[in-house]
Amino acid sequence: MGTLILAVAGLCRRLPQPYRAAFHVQLSAFHVKHCGQCHAAGWGSVYSTAAAQHIGIRGAPAITYTSALLAILAGIVHAGLAPVIDVGGVHPNLALVAVVLVTAVFGFAQGTIWAFTAGLTANLLVNAPLGGLPLALLLVSATVAGGDRLFGRLVWVYPVAAAFGGSLVADAAALTIGRLVGDATGGGDALAIMLPAAVLNAVIAGLLLFPVRLLAGRLGVLEERPAW
Repeated sequence: MGTLILAVAGLCRRLPQPYRAAFHVQLSAFHVKHCGQCHAAGWGSVYSTAAAQHIGIRGAPAITYTSALLAILAGIVHAGLAPVIDVGGVHPNLALVAVVLVTAVFGFAQGTIWAFTAGLTANLLVNAPLGGLPLALLLVSATVAGGDRLFGRLVWVYPVAAAFGGSLVADAAALTIGRLVGDATGGGDALAIMLPAAVLNAVIAGLLLFPVRLLAGRLGVLEERPAW
């Protein structure tokens, strides 16, 4: 858009003086903003396509189609592998682990997209009340984002603790939704395995934390914060 403005400005200089003065007043109110981050990356202007793909609201990474597709893949992996993986009679919640890590590392906006997309995808593939998984994961994402304001500086500890707490929140939400829709089967068993499941999800989150932070660093969206 900036090149078009320059071309119009050049044509206006060829007009007679009265018309040129009128066009000068109108063009002076319409200007192109330049961004140091855009010039450093070679994008030129904030109106360019490349800049729009890399800069989100208030400096947050923009939500892309790739992120949505990865969230769908996370939901499929959860629906396919979680029932198969059995550790001491406990099944992991892989979608929850993904949502916790994305929220803690990439931010609340990305976390909500992953919570809804991955949760809805898994919900369509497993036997669960429709809408229950996305709602539970959205609650988890909101809880993780809220705790990040207090403990987010503990970049190597908080995501693991958030996975533990988020697992309890998700299981409690699933039990509540099940009771509301009249599906109270296995309620006692679910309460008995909530704590072991939370530990298992926290361990998986701890194992995946370093690769996720490494990926975030390579994408340039990781903001290092002091310990306190």
